[in-house]
Amino acid sequence: ERMPFSYDAISQVSVELAPFDVIYGGFSACNINAVTKLGSNDFYGGAFYDYTSDSLRGDKLEGDKVTSGSYDEQRYGITLGGPIIQDKLFFFVAAEKLDGANLFSRGPIGSGAIDEVGVTQADLDEIVRIANEVYQYDPGNIPTSLDHSDEKLLVKLDWNISDSQRLAFTYNWNDGENFSQSDSGTRNIEFSNHIYERGAELTSYVGTLYSDWTDRFSTELRLGYLELDNRQLSIGGTDFGEMRIERVGPGGVNVYIGGDDSRQSNKLKYDVTTLALRGMYDLDDHALTFGYEVESLDIYNLFIQHTETENRFDEECGSSNPNGCIDAFREGRPDDIYYGNAMPSNDPQDGAAEWSYKINTAYLQDEWITAGGDLTLVLGLR
Repeated sequence: ERMPFSYDAISQVSVELAPFDVIYGGFSACNINAVTKLGSNDFYGGAFYDYTSDSLRGDKLEGDKVTSGSYDEQRYGITLGGPIIQDKLFFFVAAEKLDGANLFSRGPIGSGAIDEVGVTQADLDEIVRIANEVYQYDPGNIPTSLDHSDEKLLVKLDWNISDSQRLAFTYNWNDGENFSQSDSGTRNIEFSNHIYERGAELTSYVGTLYSDWTDRFSTELRLGYLELDNRQLSIGGTDFGEMRIERVGPGGVNVYIGGDDSRQSNKLKYDVTTLALRGMYDLDDHALTFGYEVESLDIYNLFIQHTETENRFDEECGSSNPNGCIDAFREGRPDDIYYGNAMPSNDPQDGAAEWSYKINTAYLQDEWITAGGDLTLVLGLR
């Protein structure tokens, strides 16, 4: 959802447009490389804090008073680097936390919302009453804001094993979310249990051994692991299907309650393991680069709509009977019922896709400086 590590952890960023070098792969057009800070023999660090709230936000739009909802948002972080063993072992840590809010602009007629949709509070109250009394389901409210959070932690260790070898290890963790409306536009309005969390937890480990074997020959050995757990979850859970009551109120608005139809069975998780061995050899006018890399990817992906159904009440209301769809909702008579699942078990887990693959890469490159240093030729194969 956001950058997975604190901005204060970055030492430098390089942007390379279409680089011609055999060490690069797995992207097109542009490569962006962020280098994190290191520990040193001196302790150093920093901290920050920022805050905002609805009281610091404007309350008028083109002269008309609007309601943006009550919220507070704060972000704070800290960095610290220094020695564990002088000249030998160093650390750097960066941590950051966000306690924020997602704002929603829609509301019924007369609510003062930035986007007032064409439905009355009385119509919404009646839908809530029916949902509770007939279906024993509480759809929530019409939210103006919902709290969200984001946490980041980066830990880096650097060990000078000897004058010719250095070992670097980086741990990175991030967990955060946003809350999103599924059905947007001023012809739709949804209760809070229909809104969904869009979040992810990322964990990665990378270890790199740098070795200078001679004045001319050096190597890098890197081992990495990354895991991403993606979340798509309706706030109210998935044990009650989506209900869509159409053409409600003077503006003919669609009202949504229940778990969003696209989040009833929605899950993505994957992990990536990488191993890379790279060598560099200096032959005066020729700089040789060669290496081998393997990347393994394991994926779990589940997406099936309507496993808990979508029920539409949309055909019994019109100009002559504007409340007909609410009446049908009260009487439990949907005009359309959508259902999808894995067959024949009706267990959505049987519809999930699980697969994996590996990419093996070998490369060789010669950077040849000739014509007295006025011309450089790069020849490579990947």
